[in-house]
Amino acid sequence: MDPQQTQSNVIPSCKSVIFDWNEKEFELLVNSCNRDEGVALTLKYLASVKKDVKILEAGCGLGRVVKYLQDRGYSKAKGIEISDKSVSFLNTFHPELDVEVGDVLNLKYPDNSFDVVLSYGVVEHFPAGPQLPLKEMQRVLKPGGFGIITVPSFNAMRKIQYFWQQINPKNNSFIRRIFGKKKFLFNKKVHSFYVCPQLGNFYEYRFSKKQFEDLCKDAGFQIIESTPTSRLDGMLHVFGHKFARYENMEMLLTPIGKIIHWFCSKIPFFHNHMHACVVKKK
Repeated sequence: MDPQQTQSNVIPSCKSVIFDWNEKEFELLVNSCNRDEGVALTLKYLASVKKDVKILEAGCGLGRVVKYLQDRGYSKAKGIEISDKSVSFLNTFHPELDVEVGDVLNLKYPDNSFDVVLSYGVVEHFPAGPQLPLKEMQRVLKPGGFGIITVPSFNAMRKIQYFWQQINPKNNSFIRRIFGKKKFLFNKKVHSFYVCPQLGNFYEYRFSKKQFEDLCKDAGFQIIESTPTSRLDGMLHVFGHKFARYENMEMLLTPIGKIIHWFCSKIPFFHNHMHACVVKKK
């Protein structure tokens, strides 16, 4: 699920993309947690700890997961978000939620402050790379505590699409010059990882399974589980609107789409939109 990007809405101090959220869709956002594989993974691991554990969601957006967890008895779930607009909405209409403005590059908490750290689709939005926010999350996590971090996956289908974009005659500089068209400048030449979109302004990085696992390890984490998530979303991202559509925060598949999804789900990291690592602080 990707919110609408506001290209001009970038805070220099954090050097990341910031998003506009539709505040009227808050309840739909919260309910979408029931269908979110990343949230389901979180509940699986939270089931083994007490309800009063200190939880931080780093980059909580409009607070859907914080609200979802608090409704399930996790009273010390807390969120930080770089968007003043999102935090102002939550503080006004949901003052029971503990959400404040914060930057994941410079978390305002002492070392070893939280039992659990969560971050869903955040660290990929920094052009400088995800290393610094990952290290900050590791810093504030207590020894023995766990985190769940998700990023967009550079899955098998995306690798095929990437290869096709490289050899597609329509993108070839020489051919485009013959027909008097502007040369394409591929983002891959100036960024550290596979970047989306390949053409145009930076939006996000997408990571291979090994790349993301190595990044988590380099940040000082031990990996407990590494798994594909958001496979339904992947149907839309990878295969397009012929087989899937997004309606009221829910991914709906056509009959043929359901068959394709069933088959693809048998192959790990084939069409998943996101990749989740469950990590532990050493």
